Amino acid sequence: MLNRFLTLWDSVRTSLWFIPSILMVVGTGLAVLMLQVDEGYGSEDQVRTWWINSGDGEDARNLLSTLLSAIITMASMAFSVTVVAITLAANSYGSRLIRIFRADLRTQTVLGIFVMTIVYCLIVLRSIHGKAPMPEVPHASVTVGTVLALICVLALIAFIQGVAHSIVADEVVRRVRQDLDKAVKNLPELDERAPKHAPGGLPDDFDERAERIALPYEGYVQAVDYEAMVAWAGKRDAVVRLDFRAGDFIVDGDRRVLVYPPTGEPRKIRGEIGEFIVSGNERTPTQDLEFPIRHLVEIALRALSPGINDPFTATVVIDRLRGALSRAMGRCLPAETLRAESGRVRVYRQVSTYEGLLDAAFHQIRQAGSSHPAILIHMLEAIRRMAEHANLEEQCRALLRHAHLIRAAAERDVAEAADRNDVERSFLRAVRACEQARAQTAAASEHPHERQHDQGQHG
Repeated sequence: MLNRFLTLWDSVRTSLWFIPSILMVVGTGLAVLMLQVDEGYGSEDQVRTWWINSGDGEDARNLLSTLLSAIITMASMAFSVTVVAITLAANSYGSRLIRIFRADLRTQTVLGIFVMTIVYCLIVLRSIHGKAPMPEVPHASVTVGTVLALICVLALIAFIQGVAHSIVADEVVRRVRQDLDKAVKNLPELDERAPKHAPGGLPDDFDERAERIALPYEGYVQAVDYEAMVAWAGKRDAVVRLDFRAGDFIVDGDRRVLVYPPTGEPRKIRGEIGEFIVSGNERTPTQDLEFPIRHLVEIALRALSPGINDPFTATVVIDRLRGALSRAMGRCLPAETLRAESGRVRVYRQVSTYEGLLDAAFHQIRQAGSSHPAILIHMLEAIRRMAEHANLEEQCRALLRHAHLIRAAAERDVAEAADRNDVERSFLRAVRACEQARAQTAAASEHPHERQHDQGQHG
């Protein structure tokens, strides 16, 4: 249930209508409130203050009409600038990155301020009669409308400044990296991995006897309610294996859910298990750790394309990936097995691994930048630095594997011998760092208490 809510919330927060809709309601309520305040308040002595509007109904209507026209013009400009920024972002960084521009609170708030002010002025304007004498004019309401118009002017200036900054490549990379950092931060610390049970295996006859359940939806898996699935399997004394994970594309009828022992009710089970799976037309970062990684990689690939040829942006992406993956090496990735309270394994699932994260981060960048020595060298330096954060043998092994792949790409595609020599020197430094990290990891596994003591001192 929580994952379904998080998926829904992600779609809401990345939309341009959510905050403007809230502020539209606020503008309506504010207009009604101010008109109520103005009732019984409006003698000439009470409005003889420089900051309170004064004049008859015709003056108030002219002022609000002028403000309303100006605000609508500014709102049109803001919406136009937003569309232009989104178009530039789609062309330069990829259409899938539009979500980070839609999710920008600054853009949503500015658009909401314009909508709120327009609604406010409309409601106040319709309550003013052109021939109303001065005491019957809602002066305080008109004054608040003037203040809101001034706020709109300041908001427009701040908005243009923000949009000019938001389309800079470094800023786009930083904002995408925030989603990745948030996903990594939600993972538990690696030291907290303390298995309470020995790992369990599937029954020997699982593949032969397990009942294959057809999935009821088509789309990208956005989230899976694993807790509810474990509870469901416990009630039926069953074991479930999921041959997919969040981010995978599934088709209606795919038999990628296996239930053991067979129930003999595949249609009923299909409907029940379908309630635990949230799918949609696009991937979301709710449970998909590789989702923001692929967004960063897409920026680098477009930067390395012949039409753009901007290796500097690609190096910025590599730096951000290095930072996020270094932090991920100190975190515990989701386990492949989920157990009920009794300790019995109920769900087997596909999960992200450290090797898979590095593959998602480096494979396509290496392939696109194989003829760019600067990119290959920067990737090897990133691997060397990430080795300083390695805590597990599988992390060191994955780093070494990518170092060898980068070296092979340089030998194949780099034409200049001097450039290949530079790549070779960076490769040797990266390998040396990985080997040192592997030795430290092996020593730490033999003396875990010393490792915890050392980490406590460094902390």
